[in-house]
Amino acid sequence: MKIAQKKRQESIVEYLLYMWSVEDLIRANDLDIEKIKKNVISQYGIADEVEKQEVVEWWDNLVEMMKREKKEKGGHVRVVQGLSNDMYNFHLYLLTQTSEAAYQNAFQAAWPDLNALMQKMPNKGEGVHHVDVAMTAVYDYYLLKMKGQTILADTKNALLRISHFLALLSQKYLQAEKDLEK
Repeated sequence: MKIAQKKRQESIVEYLLYMWSVEDLIRANDLDIEKIKKNVISQYGIADEVEKQEVVEWWDNLVEMMKREKKEKGGHVRVVQGLSNDMYNFHLYLLTQTSEAAYQNAFQAAWPDLNALMQKMPNKGEGVHHVDVAMTAVYDYYLLKMKGQTILADTKNALLRISHFLALLSQKYLQAEKDLEK
């Protein structure tokens, strides 16, 4: 819960990737809060009972959300996917702004990699936007690293370009949110 809050304030991309991993952890524990308490929450080492209960409630709310939205096998809950869609719409806005040449260049550098990934997806990525493809690439890269699999130099270079694009998008999105709060 606190990790998610901190990530949400610091980097939208890291927050979304964290939430994706939380969804996967929930699925790995069969959407069972008792298993999540044992296998995940117990690892936090929270001594304060009130804080522990807040964490359990946060996870339990996500479990219930996933069940209600039928995300037991895959996909993302609406609140997470909605934020990704908002980022995509913001991305489209940035592409139209003459003052955003650096951002547009970063996206253009990542575009061939994103396009190649979309071509490998079912239905050639139809219905999937660039932000989701980029996020999936980064998420899959971390999963491969965790499994200890060899990652080719070309793949690493592509991930650097994609990550740069996402980092700029995240930074600009957070700045726009801060500007709206003023």
